[in-house]
Amino acid sequence: MFQFMTATRIIFGEGALNNSFSIFNNYGYSALVVTGRDDQRAEPLLTYLSQQNIRYQRLAVHDEPLIAMVEEMAAAGRLFKPDMVIAIGGGSVMDVGKALSALIPNQGSVYDYVEVVGRALPFTAKPLPCIAIPTTAGTGSEVTRNAVMISAQEKVKAAIRSPDLIPDVAIIDPTLTYGAEKSLSARCGMDAFTHLMEAYVCSEPNPLTDMICEEGLRRLAPAIIHACEDDDPKARADMAFASMLGGMAQSNAKLGSAHGLAAVLGAVLDAPHGVITAQLAPYVMAENVLAAREAGRITLLNRYRQLACILTGRMNAEPSDGIVWVQRTLKRLELPLLCQYGLCESVFNDVVTRAMKLSSIKGNAMPLNEERLTNILSRMCKEESVSESLSPNPS
Repeated sequence: MFQFMTATRIIFGEGALNNSFSIFNNYGYSALVVTGRDDQRAEPLLTYLSQQNIRYQRLAVHDEPLIAMVEEMAAAGRLFKPDMVIAIGGGSVMDVGKALSALIPNQGSVYDYVEVVGRALPFTAKPLPCIAIPTTAGTGSEVTRNAVMISAQEKVKAAIRSPDLIPDVAIIDPTLTYGAEKSLSARCGMDAFTHLMEAYVCSEPNPLTDMICEEGLRRLAPAIIHACEDDDPKARADMAFASMLGGMAQSNAKLGSAHGLAAVLGAVLDAPHGVITAQLAPYVMAENVLAAREAGRITLLNRYRQLACILTGRMNAEPSDGIVWVQRTLKRLELPLLCQYGLCESVFNDVVTRAMKLSSIKGNAMPLNEERLTNILSRMCKEESVSESLSPNPS
């Protein structure tokens, strides 16, 4: 048995935003608009709201959100009393928008509802209608049921997680990603890859998420370089679609140790989430394959083979080929290494101890103990190649 949840309505395609403006009139006469630091891509939306006499208040998310910042925004939102929340921006913007849609009509603080560091209470009041409009192709947050934020005090990323957080409408317009700089497109694209990859090999997949992951990876693999380097419209559309599928997959299956470790590292390092998960991905994959071989997990090894076939386009690919594809793609996209953000051996024990408590670690393809997680961090910092240790196993 499995369940599947996603946004109530999805509008996808070039020009989707301009062709869907009238939808905002269905949700009332006032809007809390959450944007990024630069609201240039939101200008057509803001112009429309003004023309329709829909009053709005804009809140800007400058960096990955802190719990304290979300708390302040929720207080401002309650004073404004919006009929709807519109989030237009990257993953952090949409996460904040989803959180505000639920927090504004409910009593209490963020800590009452957030997992890991809070009480994880259910919402008692129905959230405000939420419309999510991504301007990057990576997180898939427009179709997910979680809102991630950083607890500065506990030095960990935590989430409010509830089906109530899934947006009422997701408007995915690939043209909003046109012109994005290579570094932003690269880290977002590899974040989408990590969502699809980890959900595909996780401990609790299901037939529907398998289909979603395979289609997402088939679109992403040939498109990511062209989207990031050439700003190719078809590649941008494929990346936007793959990102959305990654969001669907992670909401309905599990993730893994790349996201588990990243949840802690994201609060320790001043590094973008997409860079952290991307750099972790090949080493987590390699450790999982080694553990699967030791345990004789043939089904999981075959899944990694299928993943490699999709990524490389070769029917006879081995698990190591898929991991090499990831490392070569990271090098081509010139994503910075985590040691450039200050990651060093002195923090490994603390990072691993904190990560072991998180749900993503528990959803990993193989049960990995603290020694194996430390090995992932160590090999990543040393920039080791995975190809030799993962050559095809004769057995």
